[in-house]
Amino acid sequence: MKTICAVLIGLLLTLPATAAERPFDSAGSTALTTGQGRPNIVLIFADDLGYGDVGCYGGKLTPTPAIDALARDGVRCTAGYVTAPVCAPSRCGLMTGAYNQRFGIQWNDDRSKYNVGTHKVLPQALKAAGYVTGHIGKWNVGADIAGCFDETFDTIDWEADYFPDKDGHYYGVDSATEHASSKRQGLWGPERPGEEYLTDRLGRHAVEFISKHKRGAQPFFLYLAFNAVHSPYHAPKQVEARYSQLQPPLNYFAAMLASLDENVGRVLAAVPENTLVVFASDNGPAKMPVQKWPEGWPTNVLAGSAGPLNGHKGQMLEGGIREPFILRWPGRLKGGHLYHQPVMTMDLYATFLAAAGAPVPAGTKLDGVNLLPFLTGAQPGTPHDILFWKNAEHGAVRQGDWKLVLSPWPPKLQLFNLADDIGEKNDLAAEKPELAEKLHKAWLDWGATLPPRASPAPAKAGKGKQTAAPGSAEKIQERTALFATKDRNNDGRLSWEEFFSHQADETTLKSRFKGWDADTDGFLSRDEFIHMSGKPK
Repeated sequence: MKTICAVLIGLLLTLPATAAERPFDSAGSTALTTGQGRPNIVLIFADDLGYGDVGCYGGKLTPTPAIDALARDGVRCTAGYVTAPVCAPSRCGLMTGAYNQRFGIQWNDDRSKYNVGTHKVLPQALKAAGYVTGHIGKWNVGADIAGCFDETFDTIDWEADYFPDKDGHYYGVDSATEHASSKRQGLWGPERPGEEYLTDRLGRHAVEFISKHKRGAQPFFLYLAFNAVHSPYHAPKQVEARYSQLQPPLNYFAAMLASLDENVGRVLAAVPENTLVVFASDNGPAKMPVQKWPEGWPTNVLAGSAGPLNGHKGQMLEGGIREPFILRWPGRLKGGHLYHQPVMTMDLYATFLAAAGAPVPAGTKLDGVNLLPFLTGAQPGTPHDILFWKNAEHGAVRQGDWKLVLSPWPPKLQLFNLADDIGEKNDLAAEKPELAEKLHKAWLDWGATLPPRASPAPAKAGKGKQTAAPGSAEKIQERTALFATKDRNNDGRLSWEEFFSHQADETTLKSRFKGWDADTDGFLSRDEFIHMSGKPK
């Protein structure tokens, strides 16, 4: 019987990429277990971590021995992508196994207005297949977390303080109303002895979940979504001297990264052998400043590193969408292996289901594919012929070594050969116009299949129709750039504080803010700001 089961699991790992889209029958699901049983699955997801931040991807700021060891013992993907360069749509793609745009979420300002409908998210699919499911940390997905997981801890919507207040509460954690942190930057803590750093707290809860379930009758799935290394910049004071040679925010960032790595190590030490572990992040490094930036701190800098890549969080350049992407499964995936073909975080859904011998739920359509046969070498070729990214008129498409970056203003199309130009410095669109147009058409055809955005350009107050952009394309470009400067927390909308920052005429600006806020939600979306959606009263 053990021999038969071993053969069946071997066949599973050689299934073609589309196999994860085919439902297994109940007998097949039961049979797809080895003598060890089905694997436990741990997905570790960082926040705002750049491609060049960890040692195994060339990072030099601070050692990351745990993440490096994960790569040494597993498969390190050098072209691992996310579905969007900002957190909410990126996490939607991860949890749905599909392009986030299929659910009407293209940017962070869509995040509270979309839902996934009948589509089952990853933990729901694994729960239905008999897995005990747990979530720790940042969620930021348009599905009810309580209905997705058996157990949840330290739930964060967007960002949170790393140290508790005097009442022991971490601002932004386990709250229905606190969607952001306190915005206090530059804290070496704790301020009161004995208080736990939030990254340590998340790591501790992860180890406790693993210890509780690793000897149980059911396999477990743990989604450990650290909020590190996202702002606010808070770090443990016991390591302050270690990073004193660095200027802020990098001294805080380095300490936060070191703590992230330390807690990855705690988790790796706790998991049983038959565990598939994946490490990745939601988007590239963030550009500073963020809200409530301390006087004297540098501006127009990255917290973190994109390594050899161009761009950062919020951009369709490689630095915004290419991430560390590591998979380890002892006895199944060869340790120390480098995989160079493009893969995407939306592939993890199909990959985990294949590893678990689980069916794709009814009403769920995946764009991601099972990576296991590609990573083992059983399946030749590349998991994806073509990959897409989109936010309104901004976008990108990659096919083979070629990548097209799209923008609503000149140069509208930029073409790069990533094999020769990973830093996207040499635009070849003028030299290869037919290729540029071919990729552009593919992007447009794909975009035509998508639903409208959950947060479309708002109607003018009292007019009931879409606003047109005032002035020239140059004016739109100018206001788009101004929006990016004001949107210090990169959440795709402007609070009153962000809108008013460093200006003097409060009365006039309050009237303007109210007039432009067409949907009266107390924030200005990108479109409301760019198109000045109402006339100042």
